[in-house]
Amino acid sequence: MIKKDAEGKVNVKMNRLKSKKGMSEIIAWILLLGFSISLAVIIFNWTRTHTEELTESTVSFVEGKLECQEIAINVATNDDCSTITITNKGKLTIDQLAIRTFRQDYENTLMETTKLAPKQSKQLNILSSNKIEVIPIVKIKEKLIGCNDKRILNECA
Repeated sequence: MIKKDAEGKVNVKMNRLKSKKGMSEIIAWILLLGFSISLAVIIFNWTRTHTEELTESTVSFVEGKLECQEIAINVATNDDCSTITITNKGKLTIDQLAIRTFRQDYENTLMETTKLAPKQSKQLNILSSNKIEVIPIVKIKEKLIGCNDKRILNECA
């Protein structure tokens, strides 16, 4: 229906205003829909990477536990704990050893990087201590994993 004013002219401005008002609602819905989709994509990508990282760390932890079950060491010391002999009694090669020495209020950590094959022994000279803790470390997928449940603690006289 075409509206005419008092002089009989067609009111074109009124028709344009009505059509623009309808367009703004459509644009608002399109923007809202675009924002919602963008937010959903961002959350999906973050969740996926977070889940992949969590899965990877869980698999590494389980593999480390399985590898550490095959590790067994024996530690023998002399009286003042200045010399220790470490023997690999397990089935797997130990890639490193973390040796912690304790004296009164002093603690020192030594990393022995020599590999210790099964049935092989290694003798080390260290400073005399009250206690010695030896933790075997194995390499799994280029990561070093400490087998804390297989650590040995020796007390000295």
